[in-house]
Amino acid sequence: MNYFTVGDFFEQGQSRQTDFQEFINIAKGRSIISAADWGKNRFEIGLSGNIMIRFFAKEGNNHINIVSTTNVEEIPPIAISLGDMPQQVSLRVIEKKLRGLRTLYAILFLLHTGREKELESYLIKHPRGDIEDKLLSEDEKIKIESISYGSWLLTIWAKTKDALFTMKSIAFLVYERGREAFLKKMEAEASIAQEKSYQETIETARKDFELEKDRLEYAIELCNKMQIPEIREQLYKRIIESANFLILGDKKDHLLQ
Repeated sequence: MNYFTVGDFFEQGQSRQTDFQEFINIAKGRSIISAADWGKNRFEIGLSGNIMIRFFAKEGNNHINIVSTTNVEEIPPIAISLGDMPQQVSLRVIEKKLRGLRTLYAILFLLHTGREKELESYLIKHPRGDIEDKLLSEDEKIKIESISYGSWLLTIWAKTKDALFTMKSIAFLVYERGREAFLKKMEAEASIAQEKSYQETIETARKDFELEKDRLEYAIELCNKMQIPEIREQLYKRIIESANFLILGDKKDHLLQ
């Protein structure tokens, strides 16, 4: 019989029983980056996003143990979908998706952290400029560890809770049909995270967006922070353009208008 557990079974002796569905929510779309054979019926696979899966036998049963190796002081990584696409995708599509993600992230991060004046001043001089490159510091930028087929997922690291909040907002803004799936995946990952505040962030996300308005209304609300009408319209168009790039090639999501 197969048993699935979450938590550090070997070093700390702390784990809880889970099921195959939660195992899939955590493991799907991650890249294998390491492996170790401990002998005595124990084998480990290291996945992107600091996840370790341990396979071992105990009392005649198969056990699959999932544990996070993220340090306590680190913001746990998240996985964001690039859409429902076939296994083989054009490089042009991936390039546009990443460009859309960079731009959308930079805009929402600046608006979320109250830096709309800085954004406005930059767009006046550089309407099509690279917002992420010019306005975000290295610590504010998100880092990609891997991109894997399996619903096409990116494993992303961020250094601040503002960056984590922004990535969550992007998932809700762009992938309307995938909001619940995204929340479930984040909640599954939170269950193995060592930092309680990460789990609280996920719960806040659920409360914020369960009653959230239409995604276009949300985009309009963000743009209304800009004082100059021309910049407000320009920013709205860039948000929509970037969102369209991000869902390019997705078989189920509809393009924003």
